[in-house]
Amino acid sequence: MSTPIQMNPLHNPPLSGEYYEINPETVLSEIEEGNIEVFQYFEERDIYPEHPSGSFAWSSADYFAIAKAHHLYRTGETADGEWKIFAPGSFEIDQCSDDMQGFDKATIIFYKREPESFPVVYIEIRPLREHIYSAIPDYERISYDTLIENFLFDPDTAFKEALSVQGSITAEKALQIAEEAGGKELRQQLSNNECRIVIAYFFDKWVVRYYWGGTYFLTVDIDPNDGTYKIER
Repeated sequence: MSTPIQMNPLHNPPLSGEYYEINPETVLSEIEEGNIEVFQYFEERDIYPEHPSGSFAWSSADYFAIAKAHHLYRTGETADGEWKIFAPGSFEIDQCSDDMQGFDKATIIFYKREPESFPVVYIEIRPLREHIYSAIPDYERISYDTLIENFLFDPDTAFKEALSVQGSITAEKALQIAEEAGGKELRQQLSNNECRIVIAYFFDKWVVRYYWGGTYFLTVDIDPNDGTYKIER
């Protein structure tokens, strides 16, 4: 009999969430004014708006502000204190260009540790499609039979805080480092067409990946404090 594994949003992403319409032109200013009633629930849509990549030059700080406001809207709790940012999360650029401004999508997940479970607020923000997908699953905490099992398979280790976002390197800076480390040159070789970039934050690092189609051609691992990097192709 195999040892049960503690589930988390990485191994078991929530698929039964809800969709909320946003107005990308006004949502940031309204949140800055203290209005969190900017998320309009909808059950389904026949047609999704599709703005071109880069239409909304939202920074990583903008996405975190929206995610925290949505967290408060959904839970009634502020996304601080016991609530932590789960690692990994990501920012994405849907279509590469020579003058990339902001990000087109973000996945930001909050969690907290409780005696019997790990409550989670899972958020995907998609301004190009004018909506947010969010879910509030509760991952049951696994309890093992023996002390040695609890030590070896500690459920808390399945939920790591994204300490990387607390470092001096932001998502914007991580992208700049990756561009200078070979990303820009690769784009010039392969063209911006069909190019997509994912800037992911982990427990202890940033990882920038360049995709063409469904395959990534370049990975740059970046230290969140001093910006040193390692290239993988």
